[in-house]
Amino acid sequence: MKIHSLFILKKTGVCIYSRNFTDEFENLEVNLITPFFSAIFSFSENVISRKTPEILEMGELRFVFKVHQDIIFSILSDSSASLLFVTSRLERIVDVFLDEYPDTNKIKDYQELENPKYDKMVDSIVRGEDEIYMSQTFYKKVIDVFEELIYESELLGAALLTTKGNTIYTSLPNEILVNSLKELEIRYMIGALDLPEMYYGLKNGQKVFSKVIDIPWKLDPLLVVVLYDASVPLGMCDMNLQKLANKITNII
Repeated sequence: MKIHSLFILKKTGVCIYSRNFTDEFENLEVNLITPFFSAIFSFSENVISRKTPEILEMGELRFVFKVHQDIIFSILSDSSASLLFVTSRLERIVDVFLDEYPDTNKIKDYQELENPKYDKMVDSIVRGEDEIYMSQTFYKKVIDVFEELIYESELLGAALLTTKGNTIYTSLPNEILVNSLKELEIRYMIGALDLPEMYYGLKNGQKVFSKVIDIPWKLDPLLVVVLYDASVPLGMCDMNLQKLANKITNII
């Protein structure tokens, strides 16, 4: 679940800023892909006119676009990456960019921006560090609860996610984590974050339970995902999840 690159372009297709976050595309020549962007923008006017992010999937890769005036922002990521997380990263990157360059009309088509301060802010946003606000202390306590339950074999694994797709903690197998992020996206997009807990079973008999926890003083609810052994009865799984949710709420 990787974010590979960030591109910032003028609507003419000229790239004025780019940054790589993985080594998979570090040798990619930006000037070779800008005609590709230009073709997309010329073909689909709605891609450069809507205020909400637009998405283009190509095999296992995904481009997410957002436009402000004559500037186009795009993140390249794996298609398995949480769409909530990627779009929230892109929106934060746009906000920070506009703080740094409030008058985008002053940016020339031929100008390639070099800004170490902005580089650091972008890196922090992509890693999700900007969302680890002063809550690090209570997140630490919640993580301690998860690890204690895993140590005592009451859980096989767990995860705590924000509704923006940021993974605060996970000890789940990657496939289950990806499925949980997809579930979160679906809940968020259809406005169903208030649905009761959800459950599904794996082929090996293990059980995955998830529940949204609404923290009144926080802007965003949290999703708790837990993995139980096949030997744990369904009723016990549900009861233990409720206890865990209450404990997390009390900690936070």
